[in-house]
Amino acid sequence: MKIIATSELSIYSDLKKICHTKKISIDKKIALKIEKINIEDKISNIPITLVDNIIFQSKNAVKYSNEIHEDIAKNPKATIYCLGKYTKLEVNKLFKNKVIHPEKNYSSEELMLLIKREKEENDRYVVIKGEDGRSYISENLIRLGKMVNELNVYRREEITGFINNSDLSDNENNYILVSSKTAMNVFNECIKDTHKNIILVVPNQRLIEDVKRNLFSDIIIIANNNSAEDYIKIIQEHNG
Repeated sequence: MKIIATSELSIYSDLKKICHTKKISIDKKIALKIEKINIEDKISNIPITLVDNIIFQSKNAVKYSNEIHEDIAKNPKATIYCLGKYTKLEVNKLFKNKVIHPEKNYSSEELMLLIKREKEENDRYVVIKGEDGRSYISENLIRLGKMVNELNVYRREEITGFINNSDLSDNENNYILVSSKTAMNVFNECIKDTHKNIILVVPNQRLIEDVKRNLFSDIIIIANNNSAEDYIKIIQEHNG
């Protein structure tokens, strides 16, 4: 079998080590290029130093929001929320704030359930994200009557032709790891018709709602809170 990651996964280096040990072919073909957005003129009308809660929707949201890191550091009482443990690791390198994330299901839906259970009446939020990222969290906070500012700090650009048929194995199953709908769309443009066995691996059901299923031999869901060892175990079991 062959595994191909289409994004910069936090666990990729661990996946590569395990695959090397088990003599499994693995490669990385990046579908999207990240471009920083100048946010100097887009800082929210609620000063970062005064917000009650800060939400980072991804590791890139942490990385590309450096213009406001100093202001966040001046607001140690703000609670920082993020979607998963890998983003939390990046946040902890920069700030001393309390950091909260879902323990099991790393998703916007699970984070909103967690926020709704919080007892403190904090009303001022800033949501830091990518330009084409979901606005699910912002929209649901507004429905709860919260004051919300959404700050886009990066955009993702498609890399045309990032993968082609020659990158896929002819005789083995190809496990394609896709973590966003945008990356899925680019993959579909690059690989429109093939007789090779392609198994799509996604972190949740939402990503496959509109997927062209005829392109794939199978689709499996591996939640993105799984370790590299879990990924390989699940894929090996599927591969038989």
